[in-house]
Amino acid sequence: MNEVNREKIVSELKSIPGLKGIVGCSIGGNSMESAILLYYVAGELSDQELERVVRRVDDIEVSIHYNLREIDPVVHAIADCLDGKITIKHESGHPFGIVNSSYAAEIHYGRILWETPDRPITAMKKKLSAQEAYPEKLRQATIAYFMKEAALSLDNGHSSAMQGGIHYASGSFFQAVSSWVQVIHALNGKFLLSEKGGVKHANQLPITPKQFRVRVNQVYRYFAANNPKLAYCEIDMLESEMNVLVGSFAEAMEG
Repeated sequence: MNEVNREKIVSELKSIPGLKGIVGCSIGGNSMESAILLYYVAGELSDQELERVVRRVDDIEVSIHYNLREIDPVVHAIADCLDGKITIKHESGHPFGIVNSSYAAEIHYGRILWETPDRPITAMKKKLSAQEAYPEKLRQATIAYFMKEAALSLDNGHSSAMQGGIHYASGSFFQAVSSWVQVIHALNGKFLLSEKGGVKHANQLPITPKQFRVRVNQVYRYFAANNPKLAYCEIDMLESEMNVLVGSFAEAMEG
């Protein structure tokens, strides 16, 4: 989206009652802002006015891709993250679920295009950055929570795979890898916006298993070939490397 179109969209959107902030954010991790996040107050946003504005924007041939964010739950999610509390909300279209830290990531990476005079988005950004670039309580909680989730998923999948349940095992592996992606980002002090493209992004970070993306894809090939033994040989090595990375990080923190 170019700057002229962005200004047109913002000038139209900011008049909507109940809207508190407009933020440009790359949901898929692309360096360009691919979506607009609209932060609003529950019960005050005018859906009819929003629809009218979107139609007006369409009439001037400017496409708009937006996502709504009720502001109070985002404030609470950030408070929980700073306090080391991890939650996942299961929602249609999100096979892994929405981790509360993703809302913090949107605030952290998002570019404020407009906000009300009380500056609620700026306030959330300041809370996130008040301690350090990546909150330590969030890092510790993410590592502990998702390493446990990964281990449980792999245990369940392994027993199923050896009985011919390749479909279930593949799903369990997906859950484990998605959990590892959360851990890898935390180890590197990076917020994770979405599970989409997570393996690719994790593969590019300094602290990550060797050839992470290639090996993850190889496991799916083994499952597709109905070869769970080879799949779990690779999975076991990946899990071992993840444990080493987490252990090395813990030692560095203690030292």
